[in-house]
Amino acid sequence: MLTLLLPVLLAAAVEVERVLALVNNVPVLASDVELAEVGVLVPREPAESDADYARAVLEALVDLELRWQDLKAAGITTRAQVDLDAAWRTTVERAGGEEALRGKLAAIGFNEGPLRELVRRAAVVQSYVASRFGPFVRPTGQEVETFWQKELVPQLTSEGKPVPPLADVRGKVEALLRERKLAAEIDGWTADLAKRAEIVRYLAPPAASSPR
Repeated sequence: MLTLLLPVLLAAAVEVERVLALVNNVPVLASDVELAEVGVLVPREPAESDADYARAVLEALVDLELRWQDLKAAGITTRAQVDLDAAWRTTVERAGGEEALRGKLAAIGFNEGPLRELVRRAAVVQSYVASRFGPFVRPTGQEVETFWQKELVPQLTSEGKPVPPLADVRGKVEALLRERKLAAEIDGWTADLAKRAEIVRYLAPPAASSPR
């Protein structure tokens, strides 16, 4: 009996990679989350707990996998024009420099390769988003005026900050509004993909995550 049980006991002692989610049967692994955290691929909210941040990173990786699968099916992933060197430099800077990044990767048992692949996928998706949605998110003059009067002016006033003339900050206001409209387009695209996908989560998403 002991001889029969020994292989089972040995197998149980071997740690296997944790699958945190499946996106159309493609796994998102615990190591993917660790890599994304090391590379700071997802911004961390102030006072966000480690557990909430890990769940937020997982959700971002699920979204990335959805978008990547869509672009791959359309043959876009091999055609996208992406400055991968620039994307990697940005990642290294966010992680605190090359030496710090190497140390963090070594601490979780990885070299640069898997993180570079995550960065590549994110950069390809970002390039596609810019080309597909960028031309359509330029705000109109009326949208800028409404955004300024109904949102930014009340916010500045409530914070006790001076309210400059719109003409002095129009460029910044347009950039904020363009970013908001682009995020809405990305969210809509991703939500449509999610409706048509089979997604299984083994780790619950954060209770109240902000748009990413």
